[in-house]
Amino acid sequence: MSQAASFKHAKISVDALNGDEHPEALFPVSSPGKPSIGQNSHTRFDVLRNTWTVYATGREDRPHEFIEAGVTTNKNLDCPFCCGNEDQTPSPTWVGKVVRTKDSAFRIDTNPDDKQPCDPAWTVRVVPNKYPAVDASPFPSDSKTQLPLALSNSSPLFPSSPVFGGHEVVIESRRHAHSLTDVSITEAELVFRAYRDRLLHFRNDPNVKYANVFKNVGQQAGASLSHSHSQIVATNQVPPMIEQSFGRMKRHRASTGCCLMCDMVREERRQKERVIARDEHSIAFCPFASHLPMMVRVTTKQHQECFEDLDDQSLRSVSRMVYRVIGWLETLQPGAAYNYYLSTKPSGIEDSSEAFHWSIDIFPRITQVAGFEWASGSMINPVLPEFAARQYRYRAIAEDPRLTL
Repeated sequence: MSQAASFKHAKISVDALNGDEHPEALFPVSSPGKPSIGQNSHTRFDVLRNTWTVYATGREDRPHEFIEAGVTTNKNLDCPFCCGNEDQTPSPTWVGKVVRTKDSAFRIDTNPDDKQPCDPAWTVRVVPNKYPAVDASPFPSDSKTQLPLALSNSSPLFPSSPVFGGHEVVIESRRHAHSLTDVSITEAELVFRAYRDRLLHFRNDPNVKYANVFKNVGQQAGASLSHSHSQIVATNQVPPMIEQSFGRMKRHRASTGCCLMCDMVREERRQKERVIARDEHSIAFCPFASHLPMMVRVTTKQHQECFEDLDDQSLRSVSRMVYRVIGWLETLQPGAAYNYYLSTKPSGIEDSSEAFHWSIDIFPRITQVAGFEWASGSMINPVLPEFAARQYRYRAIAEDPRLTL
């Protein structure tokens, strides 16, 4: 198999993108003699398992805010994300704020210029990850940078390739919040606006083929800093898992004329067993074959390929639905760590069939992946999605019965 062929069918290791290997080592201290993080990031292909793994050397030296007993109590003084410590992060790529108007309503403003770093008016900031998992740009042809040995000695048995694109941190509050539910529902909407705008930015970058938004809360979910934040990783590779999922969507569209996700949502609404809540624009349900316990999927009821193309009304609906789901999850599983990740159509997939449909998956980390799961690739889920949906639905009804109509 040639390197080009293996690259086409490669898979970026989920470990490097979903947080299981702590991809948010945001401010590690490099040890003497070690390469700088984010320089010469590369992927290595396992020809036996057909997987790619992303390597970003030195990230194991990151500071870790969590201790055995829980979260450290030192909040604002050392946290690089708290208001007043903006000089500890790179200059922002996006800034938004929630403003109270004269009639006590709220207005959301976005402004990419953060000239007043200590001004408490900012609500959400997006900054480049100071020590990214992937390089921001490909190696220049005239670069004098010494390539990693893996790249210079790549072979059919040990293929490797540079990985680049971008890695940003979405700082969700100027206060030392821990979870998305520690900010107001209006502030949470601003977080989702940041996702939309930055995904649009990466979609317009010709070097980027895939962008992923994810959030890790708690040590078990892969977080190393407790201040509420999420991340965006953009790469020049489309993971084969995403390509395979799109292939199934495309085949379903070709054979039925309908979007696979839309058909699934319609059937979930008909059966009603796994639907948690819905409103005019969005729906939350526990997927029929949830691979993790208490997992929830949020998407739009109307067909939409790309999250970044949502209008303001749909975006508000989605952000509030995710916010509520996390609140119900935290009621059911107090103190549990959780993750969510957003799947949107990769810009590297050129197709006009409108077969893709975006979604957000939310799940608490209440079980551990063990030997069978690693060996087989099949998960063991101790909680039926129908039972999980009933638990969530009770909380949704108690909050607002209209959500479940």
